[in-house]
Amino acid sequence: MQYSKGQEHGGKNGSRRPGQALVLSGGGVLGAFQAGFLRALFRTSFRPSLIVGTSAGALNGAFLALHPDEQGAEELVGIWRELRHQRLFLFNPLRIAYQVASKQLCLSNGAILSELAERHITVDDFSATEVPLYITATNLSQGRKVTFHEGPLSRAILASTALPGIFCPVEIDGDIYVDGGVLANLDLETAIDLGATDILAVDLSSCIDGRRPDSIVGLWMQTLNVIHRERVEHEMERLTGRARITLVQPGIESSLSLSSLAAVDRLLEEGERFGADVLGSYLGEDGRLQAGTVHMPLHIHQ
Repeated sequence: MQYSKGQEHGGKNGSRRPGQALVLSGGGVLGAFQAGFLRALFRTSFRPSLIVGTSAGALNGAFLALHPDEQGAEELVGIWRELRHQRLFLFNPLRIAYQVASKQLCLSNGAILSELAERHITVDDFSATEVPLYITATNLSQGRKVTFHEGPLSRAILASTALPGIFCPVEIDGDIYVDGGVLANLDLETAIDLGATDILAVDLSSCIDGRRPDSIVGLWMQTLNVIHRERVEHEMERLTGRARITLVQPGIESSLSLSSLAAVDRLLEEGERFGADVLGSYLGEDGRLQAGTVHMPLHIHQ
């Protein structure tokens, strides 16, 4: 495990510090790894003051905002386990050809995500959360980042997870929205703009293993990962002086299929183990992780 120390940043009230803001990145099926990490985290005294989530991080963050305790983290792991025998979508060449020919905007209608929201969100409104929740999406109509904080929770989640070309864009008030990772896969800026001075960020975007992509989809995903990683590094340089940031980057080297959830159990286990290692090494007596960046390369395969 590698640790890069960052800049300390005191709270506005001297020795009184607010709880840490929790910022969760997108990462597709690696959201299961994130859930495992959060399970280990919530077994400590950690309780977030606010949650900002993008894509898979919006799914995880929304559930924890509704149930911000150890039991909620356990239930989140259970939700991911329910998915392990499913596929997010099917790569059928004939279907893809039909979708292209008929000028469809996606390969999947995202039914699995809609069903998840329907089953596990009992009150479909941001006002039902116990912790302030902010979900990041990309307004494709206006070309800008948007953070949802009011209204239907499920609609914001579907917008934030609408991976372009894979899941259908979501229309809200006449505008078209796609995955928040297009502009802010790890939305540190929103947390800081909301006044957070102490941030724990879990980033799944640093997943480059040096291998040549073996498909168009693989090329596309690796390109996104490079963009996300470079953006996170830039944001850390730009924002560290404004807040005390702990950036957790597992650096997963993976051959996992974009659509398969078969490795969910392994991802949950590795995420929890990684969380225990990080907490054991970097958790201070005040219940906070040290500021800086924690790296730990992991190899997870199908």
